[in-house]
Amino acid sequence: MTTRTAVLGAGAVGGMLGLMLADAGHDVTLLASDTTSTAVNTAGLTLRSARYGERTAPVVARPWLAAPVDRLFVAVKAPDLLAALARVPAGLLAGAVVAPLLNGIDHVPLLRAVFPQSRVVPMTVAVEATRVAPGVIEHLSPFADYAVTTADTDVAELLAAAGLDAVATAPDESTLLWRKLSFLAPFALLTTHAMAPAGAAREARPDLVEGLVGEAVAAAAAGGAAIVGAAVLERLRGLPATMKSSMLKDAEVGATLELDAIAGPILRAVDAPVTRAVVAEIAERPRRGAAQASR
Repeated sequence: MTTRTAVLGAGAVGGMLGLMLADAGHDVTLLASDTTSTAVNTAGLTLRSARYGERTAPVVARPWLAAPVDRLFVAVKAPDLLAALARVPAGLLAGAVVAPLLNGIDHVPLLRAVFPQSRVVPMTVAVEATRVAPGVIEHLSPFADYAVTTADTDVAELLAAAGLDAVATAPDESTLLWRKLSFLAPFALLTTHAMAPAGAAREARPDLVEGLVGEAVAAAAAGGAAIVGAAVLERLRGLPATMKSSMLKDAEVGATLELDAIAGPILRAVDAPVTRAVVAEIAERPRRGAAQASR
């Protein structure tokens, strides 16, 4: 069934999702900056992927939502969320599904407060992709895995029908979000701390891996989610050596890091000395650079 769908954010995740849904026949509106909107309106969205092939699809793009939609996928990074929400008038989303794909957990209550007449459906995605130019996405990982809770199978079915891998196995929202964060936080912090992809980061500081995972699992438990630490460790150790976290990619180009979205829930939930020390060292780097530049 064709739906009126908006995607807020035209980065790697939003651009890839928007193209796949448009290719499946959905009426997609991409909400992005003026520059990106112009690029997409003139040249379409392009995806380059070993799995899905190279595709280009015509997609309507605009700086803000101007008509009601059935679904809104929120695909901006956490530090950009508050500003991006100005592109989406709440009155146009009455009765709509709002599905956020952000890292972390704290965005869910925020979106429910901003869109009280909408059904907010938390989602997670595991994918390595990069926006190489406005409207041009490179899908780098062999996977693009979406997940929702068992109460939201309709959203998983929509994505699966578009050719994406989507499951609805998490029994509740806390388990859904912590399943991702208990893996993502150690991966992102380890690689960004080492300023290296997964393989080199594991070799550089093997002592950090277990500490970061243990603290993430403890925070998950405090949030009501039972996560098996051994499974997280196995997954981290099995990552391709060349795989980079999105936080590492942001650090490499000097972009704002999602430190609070990814590490904040752990630091606020439990005593986490390893996480705290790693975050402090990462956060200190821009200030060191600025201090050196001012001398």
